[in-house]
This record gives sequence, structure tokens and C-alpha cells, in this order.
Amino acid sequence: MTIQGDIDSENRNVIVENKNGKLGQTWDIVYADEMPPTPKKGEMFAAFGMKVDTPFHVISNLPDGRFLDLIGNNMVIKTRNGLKSQEWTFNYNTRTIRSARTPSYSWDIQNSGRTPNMQVYSTNSGWF
Repeated sequence: MTIQGDIDSENRNVIVENKNGKLGQTWDIVYADEMPPTPKKGEMFAAFGMKVDTPFHVISNLPDGRFLDLIGNNMVIKTRNGLKSQEWTFNYNTRTIRSARTPSYSWDIQNSGRTPNMQVYSTNSGWF
């Protein structure tokens, strides 16, 4: 069994293929009674090092300590202003960082990663 094209994306097909030694052919078996519980709001999701559904700010280490903010859907740095556009949460189900201003939007690299520009965009979890 292998993941088609060795591409780690949601709903990717699993196929039969000759052994190729790539990661897409490696699997773990975890018995149901040993499966860790889904973290609840405020609990740490260790694999990502983030608390689930708990608001946070991202603050630059540059001298003025500006906050990650939004102008439209584009990410920028701005002085702290207390607006929801400077607040973020980690969503366990989609494994995305979402905007508190627009919770259906999460961090995204513009143009499907073909540019270096960061933005928020409709959450589709297509990257993991």
C-alpha cells in the first residue's frame, strides 16, 4: 500500500505499488484502546505545541514588538490595537491557525504557495 504520488494531502488515494522505500509506504498501527484522546479546548496539542481553540497573539521580535494583523486578507505587522484582526486560534480538527476576526479563514500562502505572501483564506485543510 502506498499513498498515491507520496503526497501528504487530505483525501489522497491509497494504491498498490511495488516497494519504493518512500515515506508514503510506511505506516503505524495504533490499537483503538491505545489511541490518545482528542485534545479539548485549552489543552496542549503536543505535536504542534499549541493550545486548542485558545486565543493568542503573534508578536514580532523586532524592536517595536508589533502584532501580526490583517489588512483585508493580507498579513501585516501593526501596533497593538485590541482588535480581533490581531487574535488567532489553533483549530485541532483542521490543524490550522484561524483568524478570530473571520474564524472560517486560516493562515495561507497566497497563490497556493507560488508567492511568498502570507494571507488568510477560506479554511480547506488542503496542506496537511
